[in-house]
Amino acid sequence: MRTISIINQKGGCGKTTTAINLSASLAKLGRRVLLIDLDPQGHASLGLNLKPEDLTKGMTEVLTQAGCLDDVIYESICPNLDLAPANITLSSAEPLLASASQKEQRLLSAIEALRRSYHYIIIDSPPSLGMLTFNALRASDEAIVPVDMSFFSLHGLAKLIEIVDVVARHTGHDVMVWALATMVNSRMRFTQEILGEVQRHFTDRTFKTMIRNNVRLREAASHGLPITEFDPHAKGAEDYMALAQEVVLQEDAVPVGAVAEKTVPAIPEIEAQKFLGPILIEEILPDPSKRSVL
Repeated sequence: MRTISIINQKGGCGKTTTAINLSASLAKLGRRVLLIDLDPQGHASLGLNLKPEDLTKGMTEVLTQAGCLDDVIYESICPNLDLAPANITLSSAEPLLASASQKEQRLLSAIEALRRSYHYIIIDSPPSLGMLTFNALRASDEAIVPVDMSFFSLHGLAKLIEIVDVVARHTGHDVMVWALATMVNSRMRFTQEILGEVQRHFTDRTFKTMIRNNVRLREAASHGLPITEFDPHAKGAEDYMALAQEVVLQEDAVPVGAVAEKTVPAIPEIEAQKFLGPILIEEILPDPSKRSVL
């Protein structure tokens, strides 16, 4: 089992969109997936047609009242995809956890106690660097940082990497961090500069797949559906399916930690997919010797 947090303290970078659609695409490839909504805004829940205001229990109870994660899971939101939802009450968890024992391990303990089995757990973290994000990182083997093509997206990258290093030093738990380019318009020269800077920060841990600007992704969220269900032929569906395939192809290469030792069903082979073709980073970035730096 691989546990992957989607993290970025900057809002509007495609974090929740990535959490929802990567989860749904992995499920489409035959993987059993649990999406954990760890954002008090509850947008991952809302984006899968679950109204946060109607929740009677969710991740707040899991983190602050030692609730059982199994008890809050909504099964089969889509085939192979389950959801552990959240709402605004989760915002109360930050101050409560600040004075709690083993405050940074609450989510990890809940995942370890799961009775259900999954190939992947995807965690949608809040757009902040507080205790909720700390819990997400402590519970994860890997983290994906969505980076939209704007100057402001670069501003907090160094701080974000520093927080990951703090988690490693404080807990002895290393998290493999990957960058994902989102909201890409390949015709803009500025995109090349942003991608070059992202690769400078993350070296060889940048996904080759990029997520293009696509209005259908926003429309899918407004209908409470992942793009794989709303419009499987949209550019957004192609891109997230390509990303899921790239993640799946790492399965033999990515080391697994203590959380990943739970027995899961055999992993199916990747089904053959037909795409118009997502854009890869190599197709946009100029020769490194000619790359400008911001």
